[in-house]
Amino acid sequence: MIYLKRIFKLQLLIITVLCLSQLTVGCSSDEVPEPNPEVVVEEEEEVVEEEEVVEEEEEEFINDVFGLSSILEPWENFDLSDWVIDTPAFDEDGFSERYGELNWDPLASSDSRPFFFTHTDGGMRFVSTVGGAKTSQNTSYVRSELREMLRAGNTSISTTGVNGNNWALGYQPEGTDHGGRNGTLAATLMVNQVTTTGSNSHQGRTVIGQIHADNDEPARLYYKKLPDAEFGCIYLKHEIRDGDDVTFELIGDEDCSGNGPEDGITLDELFSYEIINDNEDIIVRIYRGDVDGPMIAETTVDMNALNSGYDLADEWMYFKAGIYTQNNTGEADDSDIITFYRLSNTHDAN
Repeated sequence: MIYLKRIFKLQLLIITVLCLSQLTVGCSSDEVPEPNPEVVVEEEEEVVEEEEVVEEEEEEFINDVFGLSSILEPWENFDLSDWVIDTPAFDEDGFSERYGELNWDPLASSDSRPFFFTHTDGGMRFVSTVGGAKTSQNTSYVRSELREMLRAGNTSISTTGVNGNNWALGYQPEGTDHGGRNGTLAATLMVNQVTTTGSNSHQGRTVIGQIHADNDEPARLYYKKLPDAEFGCIYLKHEIRDGDDVTFELIGDEDCSGNGPEDGITLDELFSYEIINDNEDIIVRIYRGDVDGPMIAETTVDMNALNSGYDLADEWMYFKAGIYTQNNTGEADDSDIITFYRLSNTHDAN
């Protein structure tokens, strides 16, 4: 009996020592207990839910401000009656597919659909890939870009030349058959993604708005952001007719090195631009947020002072807006993504 009691006491002692050792390990500063996996999962789910709520609130805000619907096509949310789009989708001739003016609906079931559609917040989304189709053999880069068509579906008017489809810079000679004179292209947008592969000069570089002439471009508005940078730059290039480009800095510079300028535009940040032709001047303004937000940059191109050479009766202009990817050295599936929330094009009578 005494033997059994001793064994029982020994068992109690062993149990006590084991319990104390477990408590000591649990309180040790060198070892931290592993978290309960179930708790971690619940916390991650909560974070995801919070992000979804923020995204939904942003989409509701955009819908309220801009009056756009996520269930409508871009050509139903926006007046695109005097625009066409060229996309990275390959047509039968090996070049870009084109849709628009008064015949937009076929795009919805075409190969161009992934490159032009309504985003979940109602915005007009453009996607362009490095390896997509080009508009011609003379073009170096791919685009998902609107081209202004003042004829608005009247196919009796040619797309090119001095006619009702195209307009004249304000300082070109009067008495021509252009469809308008002077003009303003205004847009509110977000740059959602830029290319991250290819040469340093090509990475993250795209054109978001243009004045295009017969063969040259009096205005190309660029956005550029390097892969590891937080902020993007905006600058303008003015092409002398049959000559070289002249660069005008707006936010940062053409290299946009380092982390980008502190006052730069980040991805998914709302901003607006205006490209204005007023006689011999091309004026570009950048606003943070909507067009009624603060103007953060402005520059003026004096085409008389630069002897730009566009003051001819037989030159003709049109606006372009969207994505013109300025990268042909990156990976074929690398892409730019931009979403527009406002777009307007106006001209004076010729």
